Amino acid sequence: MTRGPRPAGAIRDAKKHAERMGYRWQENTDNPDLGYDLQLFKEGYAFLLRVRVLRNAIGPDVFYEDLLADELREVRELPFPKWMPREIWLRTRHERTFRRLRILDVAVAEIGFWEPDGYVNPYARD
Repeated sequence: MTRGPRPAGAIRDAKKHAERMGYRWQENTDNPDLGYDLQLFKEGYAFLLRVRVLRNAIGPDVFYEDLLADELREVRELPFPKWMPREIWLRTRHERTFRRLRILDVAVAEIGFWEPDGYVNPYARD
């Protein structure tokens, strides 16, 4: 289980960020023990989202499987169909931009650019 309360301020910012990309959202208020914060959807696409804020800076050689081990396990074990996409939006206390991480069964992929959403990650590695 992850430590501490859910990051209410970051979740609020994630909702605004999602709306700017054309998504509508539904907050997980019915069962907050499940490992996701929001369901995001727009025509032809939907996914589950978990929002996290880290205390320290994220180094360029970070291995997300080690950094977010508990969160990744919880997101992967969600009682939704395996085909339902899952993401973690991550930022540090001093960053304003979310890093979008796509959670797969065997890996974590950092999204650097996603044209349909107009999303650009300034921290993505080349």
